[in-house]
Amino acid sequence: MVVSLAHHNKFYNKRDIVIRHLIIFLLTFFFAGLAYANAPKDTPYLFFKVYLSNFIYIAIIWNMNIYLMGLVDKWFDVKESIAKKLFAAVIIAFSLPIISHLTYSSLVFPLINGFKCSMNDKENLIFLVVAIVITLLVNSIYISIEFFNYWRKTLTEKEELKRNNIAAEFEALKNQINPHFLFNCLNTLSSLIEENPKTATDFVQKLSSVYRYVLANKDKETVLLNEELDFIKSYIYLNKIRFGDNLRTEIDVNTDCLGFSIPTLTLQMLIENCIKHNVISQSKPLQIYIGCVDGYVYVKNNLQPKILVGESSGIGLNNIISRYDYLSKKEVIIEKTETEFSVKVPLI
Repeated sequence: MVVSLAHHNKFYNKRDIVIRHLIIFLLTFFFAGLAYANAPKDTPYLFFKVYLSNFIYIAIIWNMNIYLMGLVDKWFDVKESIAKKLFAAVIIAFSLPIISHLTYSSLVFPLINGFKCSMNDKENLIFLVVAIVITLLVNSIYISIEFFNYWRKTLTEKEELKRNNIAAEFEALKNQINPHFLFNCLNTLSSLIEENPKTATDFVQKLSSVYRYVLANKDKETVLLNEELDFIKSYIYLNKIRFGDNLRTEIDVNTDCLGFSIPTLTLQMLIENCIKHNVISQSKPLQIYIGCVDGYVYVKNNLQPKILVGESSGIGLNNIISRYDYLSKKEVIIEKTETEFSVKVPLI
């Protein structure tokens, strides 16, 4: 009375059907032998009838359990509904043997043997209890194995996410403290000290807040959108001092969106990509929009790609996409036209 652990799609797989019924064929000899030993020997073709009865009995429970557990797999995701899935498996383990046993005893057994099966017979009740226990055990093992595989997969994804976070931190820090960035900041600061000391003071404060944010949140997977936007304003300020009116930004985010979260440094990476890959000049100013719509926050810019651009590492967008694969069911949306480029990331 063993019940298969196979997945629902194996119910229709020819190879699995053959293997499954071959096992039932061999397994039936054991149960038929037990039933034959306690049966009256004056019945013609007794062993054949006992064997056929047990074969059909085992096959009904085995195949129906495969089919029903396949439906459970289809209806309930182990990630979100492990309790419901386990409850359904237990219900099947109790109800399926009882229904199958009643059907077999009232229809199949009389048809094969020519007389009715006594429902109160001790042997009959033992077979029912054994069927329930084995079905319950097998379904519990099936759910346990599935949950263990999900748990192991989750650990692997978390390790991958940690590696991606490290890559993201490295990319963000590299973009902000590499010699070229520092040179631009120091050169700008040097000019401001002579021309506009007050602006120079503000510049230092903004630069300090940028570093402080990166260091304070480098170990976090997500941050509130409100916090990320405060950081982005400082980051944009530094770049606007450098590019002047050639860099134009607009932030229009509804207050309803501010309480949601996004992966750390996501907006910084997107804005850095805008600046890195587009021409910024008086004749071709770069316009960057940051907005929020339908559960997404987006960064959009007018498209004016540089003719000569250093080879991109690909860490930025790929990192954002891979982190969202883990953190959200929604996908990152990348849209590109002849005049605009935008990236929409889901709010968490």
